[in-house]
Amino acid sequence: MSPPSIVVVTGANRGIGLAIAQKIAAAHSHPNLRLYAASRAGSDLGIQPAHEGAQVLYPSLDISSKASIDALAKSIKDEHGRVDVLINNAGINVDAKYSPANAKLTLDVNYRGTLQMCETFLPLMPAHSRITNLSSVGSSLEHYSPAIAARFRDPNMTLADLAELADEYQHAVTTHTEVPTCWGGTGRSYSVSKACVNAFSAILARQRPDVLVNACCPGWVSTDMGRLVGRAPKRVEDGARIPLRLAFDDIGNVSGRYWANASIRSKELGRVMEW
Repeated sequence: MSPPSIVVVTGANRGIGLAIAQKIAAAHSHPNLRLYAASRAGSDLGIQPAHEGAQVLYPSLDISSKASIDALAKSIKDEHGRVDVLINNAGINVDAKYSPANAKLTLDVNYRGTLQMCETFLPLMPAHSRITNLSSVGSSLEHYSPAIAARFRDPNMTLADLAELADEYQHAVTTHTEVPTCWGGTGRSYSVSKACVNAFSAILARQRPDVLVNACCPGWVSTDMGRLVGRAPKRVEDGARIPLRLAFDDIGNVSGRYWANASIRSKELGRVMEW
């Protein structure tokens, strides 16, 4: 692809998102770069671009709010008319305080919010643009019944079908029926939300074959989220490698797939894997 000019990174204020934004600014030394390092706080992160003509901007963005997403999209459309790369990094994991309310919040942010970002920005994205959605090894379907896994993997799944599946999970949490309804037990809202991310990435790739839309697991990275499950072996810079590859490097026009390494400790650049 030609050097991208207009790049949006969500959740850019810390962790992998910050590392992604820093590496983009450092690696893309052309004057037309406009990097939107978005976060809920909209804080100036002090990122210095490699070219003095380039700019890093710090818009406020809450991906659980359609109004917030719409406001950012309108601002970029009015200023530039397009977006070349969208990296959806923002997400939460509150399963340590698992409850129906937190399960809904997790789906609202990780699944519905990320999907809303894609649907809102896709009309601004010309051919050969790219969307990279951060997922997780937790998106694996091995914990659910074969019937649920088959629905996630259905090559004819629509966004409406996926919404119905997510609503079924949310209802199971509300009624405390995760086990009898074959959702793999309690405390899995983060995992389900990331399975939804993988699924809608495939759906959007079919809808917009001229845009590369992929999901990826960055590995087990030493962030606030990564440390929830122990001492993570990878630095945030390592976690940025696969998302950046999908957003900027030659990936052979692969779209609608889930990328990861064979081990969550690996620092390789990822490959297409089943989930």
